[in-house]
Amino acid sequence: MRKAITRLADFFYVKPLRHWIPQETFRYAFVGGLNMGLNVVFYWFCYNFILRQQDTDFGIVVISAPILAFLMTFVVTFFTGFYLARNVAFGHSQVHGGKQLFRYAQVVAVNIAINYFGLKLLIEVLHIYPSIANVLIQIVTVTFSYVAQRFYTFRTHRTTR
Repeated sequence: MRKAITRLADFFYVKPLRHWIPQETFRYAFVGGLNMGLNVVFYWFCYNFILRQQDTDFGIVVISAPILAFLMTFVVTFFTGFYLARNVAFGHSQVHGGKQLFRYAQVVAVNIAINYFGLKLLIEVLHIYPSIANVLIQIVTVTFSYVAQRFYTFRTHRTTR
């Protein structure tokens, strides 16, 4: 699977892009796009069909449908994102697997905060439709993630401590 996805990414890494974008960055964008696409489709499916746009009362807490859809989506995209980043985008990282997973989880924790507060702001304050709000928040988190994953989680250009 890793080789097939890598070959597919490299297929789209055409000559004009090679002058402006390093291959590692392109692969990260490619697999990030795949994971983001999975996120958007799965969020929409969870929000509209599993949760039916209804908040869920767990007895001690009520979780709004947009937030619960995010949490459901997160469980899947955490692992697909780590796998793709580690094996396709940053396959040459000098950081070992367990440390990568821990650092990846740290970056994701920040992304959870961005997602949570961003969705709350966009949906409850600015009244943006949840699926659209989710796409906007994903753009912010993908940008943050690239910088953090490139220079922290999957460091390739500096020696690690």
